[in-house]
Amino acid sequence: MVSPKYVIDPKEGGEKKAGERTDPFRWMIDGFSTIANRGADTYYSGSFTACSFNWKLRLESVLEEDGEKYVGLYLSHDDAASKSSVIKAIYKLFIYDQLHEEHIQKEGQDYFHSTSHDGFCCKVALNKFNSPKSGLLVNDCCIFGADVLEAFACKLDKEGVSETLSLNKDITPRIYTWVIKDVSKSKVLLNSETFAAGGYDWSILLYPNLARYKGFLAVFLWMDNAANLAPKTSVYVNCSFCLLDQHNAKHWKRSGKYLFSSESSNWAWGALFRWRKIQDPSRGFLLNETLIIEASVVVLGVVTLA
Repeated sequence: MVSPKYVIDPKEGGEKKAGERTDPFRWMIDGFSTIANRGADTYYSGSFTACSFNWKLRLESVLEEDGEKYVGLYLSHDDAASKSSVIKAIYKLFIYDQLHEEHIQKEGQDYFHSTSHDGFCCKVALNKFNSPKSGLLVNDCCIFGADVLEAFACKLDKEGVSETLSLNKDITPRIYTWVIKDVSKSKVLLNSETFAAGGYDWSILLYPNLARYKGFLAVFLWMDNAANLAPKTSVYVNCSFCLLDQHNAKHWKRSGKYLFSSESSNWAWGALFRWRKIQDPSRGFLLNETLIIEASVVVLGVVTLA
């Protein structure tokens, strides 16, 4: 998997100069046992400035992973006034050993996409943290720290994007009900009326036990105006067909997602229902030779290729 490419803006942010020494931000918690007694909980330090951005530390007092318990430390971006949507930072996290100075530390880099995004985790097993021999918790006091070495604002390099999915905010489904009479007698492909959903026109195609889909009721969603779509553009759709049981209300449903384009409007998305089960009088799908199909169409968004 190729990661998104970001372009650094050297005008916003900075790095420590060669030979420059600054003390890491240190955060002491006195009375840690009161935290531990509450079980899993989250605590934040005050804000501190490094490399022209504001940060804070986040502590997970009991972090559970794969059945094991840890103390987890994170760096959080805390610059609400910043206009930057993405910050790249290289930094260190520390859990200090107060007895032997064999501190637990982790160094790396991460992208901070919002004030709610946390970077990587520096963690230690909870039983080791609580051990008097470890030096991590002395007289119910512990110390954590962070040293931000470099941090720059950056933006996504859209030239490296191969495909863009623009999602719709309104994903209310359009329900279309099609009542079909004398289905068993039909020997031709059936078309529903055209209906609108998500700004596009649709219709349903139905093969009632015809030679092409012998033994099945084949139902397809057709995009009527697919030819009008721009090149390299597809419409991402969530569709479902529901065959109504008019006797027992035990409906039969098929759902799926599909990309519609000017090249693939034909037989875009379909579902097969066994004709033998439809004709079963105990099921109530075919009542007085009448079949009812509900189609639910949701246009999720538009996909554009580069």
